[in-house]
Amino acid sequence: MRYFLSILSATAMLISCSSTPELVQVTNQGPAQGSTYSISYLVPQGVDYREGIDSILKAMDQQMSLWVSDSEISRLNRGDSVRISTAFARVITLSKLYTELTSGQFDITIAPVIKAWGFSGGDYNDNVNVDSLLKYVGSTKLALPEPDSLYALPSGFQVDVNAIAQGYTVDIIADYLTAQGVKNYMVEVGGEVRCKGENVKGRGWRIGIEKPVEDRIPGQFQTIIALDSMSLATSGNYRKFWVDESGQKVVHTIDPETGQPVISNVLSASIIASNATLADALATACMVAGPNALQLVAQFPDVEAYFIVGNVKGELEVQKTEGWSAYEPN
Repeated sequence: MRYFLSILSATAMLISCSSTPELVQVTNQGPAQGSTYSISYLVPQGVDYREGIDSILKAMDQQMSLWVSDSEISRLNRGDSVRISTAFARVITLSKLYTELTSGQFDITIAPVIKAWGFSGGDYNDNVNVDSLLKYVGSTKLALPEPDSLYALPSGFQVDVNAIAQGYTVDIIADYLTAQGVKNYMVEVGGEVRCKGENVKGRGWRIGIEKPVEDRIPGQFQTIIALDSMSLATSGNYRKFWVDESGQKVVHTIDPETGQPVISNVLSASIIASNATLADALATACMVAGPNALQLVAQFPDVEAYFIVGNVKGELEVQKTEGWSAYEPN
């Protein structure tokens, strides 16, 4: 779901310490979840966790990818009863919680409406009868799943977890690296990031947030932050949209309450939180909240936000929480 971050990472170099083995920075990259991943970590020479990472990514796709026809989510959306995995059960449970905490501005049951507008494959459609679909929207109607038990959606319901699954995958991979004894890493999947420790140069991991413009020059950032033991997610509308017959941009952020694309001058929303799952979901909710996004974030302790908005002159302005500046390098 995300295309808004670029990772400022050093090339692999050797570092040494008198009391520890020499460490190298290993970077694993590739396609994942309809986007890409880039994971860097410091380990002794010859150690590489690509196999374990790829195993996690494959498992997440088999559970939560709409593009895998026999995935758990695809079978649920076809009306099947599915023996649900621990990870997918956790994502549904967290999604229901975040729906409640955001007053419905984050909701995974928006799937039928997203599909009708043409943002889940198929043709774009500027004549959507959302009234007939909104009866299938509302996470409160979903039962809480029990891991490794049969689970089904209410009749007519479908779910889309793209706005949370990549963040959750980041957290799973970060926890996996921590369990292997890795103390320094940067995990990025689809633009959602979690960092710990330092990079190979002994500096905190630096993450760039792109300028939300269509003709952005590669390497052109709105701001750069340093992360340690925190996560970052960004959501925006400046890339994923289509233009209707009248020339109006139709953006991919859909308001779960109205079923309509969100019209707002908020071009991108970036969230710093302790975990990428929350950051991912909250970034999406903030795009729906639009001008009320700062008030929404204020309800979440230890969460910081950075919003890029367009003014009437077509210029970019920044709105951010008070604590955001602590993450901006001097």
